[in-house]
Amino acid sequence: MSAMGSTVWMDLDCQEAVTTHEEEQVYRRFLGGRGVNSWHLLERQVPGADPLGPENLLCFSCGLLTGTEAPSSARLHVSARSPLTGLLGSSNVGGGFGARLRLAGVQSLVVRGQAPRPSLLLVEDGRVEVLDASDWWGQDTRSVASGLASRFGPSSEVLVIGVGGENLVPFACMVTGTQHAAGRTGMGAVMGSKRLKAIVVRAKRERTTHPGSQESVREYIFAIRSSSRYEMYSRYSNSAFVNWANDMGILGTRNYQGVRFEGAGQIDGSRLIDYVTRRHTCHRCPVGCKASFEIRQGPYAGTRGERPDIEPIMNLGAKCGLDDPEALLHLHALAGTLGIDVISAGGVLAFAMEIYERGIITRDDTGGIELTWGNATAMAAMMDLMARREGFGAVLSHGVRGAAQLVGRGSEAYAHHSKGLELTGYDPRGALGTALGYAVSTRGGDFTSVYPTPEYRWKPEQGKEAFGTECSVDRLSHEGKGDLVKRTMTVCAVLDGLGICKVPALSLIGDFDLDKEARLASAVTGWHFTAGDLFTAGERIINSERLFNLVHGAHGTEDTLPEHFQAVPVPDPGPTQGTTVRVRALVDDFYRAMGWDHDGTPPRATMEALGLEGLWDRKLSSRPGVQAPSARPESPL
Repeated sequence: MSAMGSTVWMDLDCQEAVTTHEEEQVYRRFLGGRGVNSWHLLERQVPGADPLGPENLLCFSCGLLTGTEAPSSARLHVSARSPLTGLLGSSNVGGGFGARLRLAGVQSLVVRGQAPRPSLLLVEDGRVEVLDASDWWGQDTRSVASGLASRFGPSSEVLVIGVGGENLVPFACMVTGTQHAAGRTGMGAVMGSKRLKAIVVRAKRERTTHPGSQESVREYIFAIRSSSRYEMYSRYSNSAFVNWANDMGILGTRNYQGVRFEGAGQIDGSRLIDYVTRRHTCHRCPVGCKASFEIRQGPYAGTRGERPDIEPIMNLGAKCGLDDPEALLHLHALAGTLGIDVISAGGVLAFAMEIYERGIITRDDTGGIELTWGNATAMAAMMDLMARREGFGAVLSHGVRGAAQLVGRGSEAYAHHSKGLELTGYDPRGALGTALGYAVSTRGGDFTSVYPTPEYRWKPEQGKEAFGTECSVDRLSHEGKGDLVKRTMTVCAVLDGLGICKVPALSLIGDFDLDKEARLASAVTGWHFTAGDLFTAGERIINSERLFNLVHGAHGTEDTLPEHFQAVPVPDPGPTQGTTVRVRALVDDFYRAMGWDHDGTPPRATMEALGLEGLWDRKLSSRPGVQAPSARPESPL
């Protein structure tokens, strides 16, 4: 294959960069992106590093195929220890930044230390330079991105943080392009803690084609475009599934008090299309599901931004009782401008609204802001206070887990999270693969790193063939979910390692067998990958992330869901009425499928089968309750 880019280690304390080149086996074993980040963190991260301290490593890695001719190969993965969860921080972003970084000769950029003043990094021709960014500090993401793009020219891409990141909000995000966000787990706060306002990459676009890759590229594009859902995703992205989630009885409403929202039709993507001004796409993607919007009249006239996908819509909309589409678009744009994760922000607002409704907090606590359901004015005011960590916003800026600890008074019962990460908009009581994914995801309450769509898309005979029982793809059955979630989590880890977007790969193609991805990766890299090789790499990534979490204090008891979903049946009439989640049974089944111990610890035998026994010996053997082997072979890494 064409030479892999370099790994640049940037120390902001001394403002020096060291360039290295990873051995080929690292990429063969961990791919790139999320996989190589997990390897960097396990090998180099100081155990117990303060997430907002200078020793926390902040890793930016292109996928193995990012920036190549592979379709939909735009993704960049960002990882560090999370200030929100204390565990693995992990976020993924599309647009053009990752491809531009690869074109600039950099496969991974790893940043440690803290700059003495607000700074930005300029990446060009494989080199990294630290520049002063004092004039940009305090400005919103849109102003900074526009200003830096003008300064560095059309051959540049910019990744920035907003005031949320500067103020170290634990769910602050990074933004690139028109509003592509590396949103979850607070990577923007880690960037802010390093006084790093932006990263600018400058490189000329090149159209790469590797000999023999054309057939696999055409095959992958054909598989995407021949999907029955292609036209809908191309027009609406997944924003048009709000009504579907409502009909399925899984649309988290008013902080999961219900699963059916009377205003779903108002905020569905079929309604938001009225505000779209143009469609656009990420690097080399045939779907083109991204779109810009503008509100031209009314109280939000002049608001521009990126059309939200379904998860932001659910979290700002149904979860907060908001059915005004223009207000929702305005709030989504505001979150991006402030640089805070819209999913966590929506979850925090919904929590605050429920405890306000129940009288646990009052206007005296909120500074006069009436946090009533659907009150868009109050939501906007509180989002701004959260980003600036002022007033009651300073309390909510800790996320739902931290805010509930500060508020007390029984509010903990309404703080819905897993491992400190706010859940996405699907109510887990009506989709038990999703419920299990929330519980066991290595980054906390999450859908996109698990993506268990077979539970409601596959036919029973497909479920039986793949997972041994037809019930595995019955979303209301607990049976077979361990094997299903192992498969979908592994596939997600592979795609994050390759740098391929999950919308075309999983929402459209949806095979979850990695055969097409193996042929594509082989053709583009010149290395030979089978689907089995990729599955093994995916398991390696998941187990490495699990090791990282265990080293940093995680325990299997955290693989759970809030009591609300286990004890309170769905109240709304419909297909999910009366359902709850037996989460312990689901988690035990997942541990079995993964080959982990009863407490969720990967045993040495499982790690040895993946070629990771050296990491186990160095990272887990001294952990209480983990027995060290009598002989320790040399690390294969």
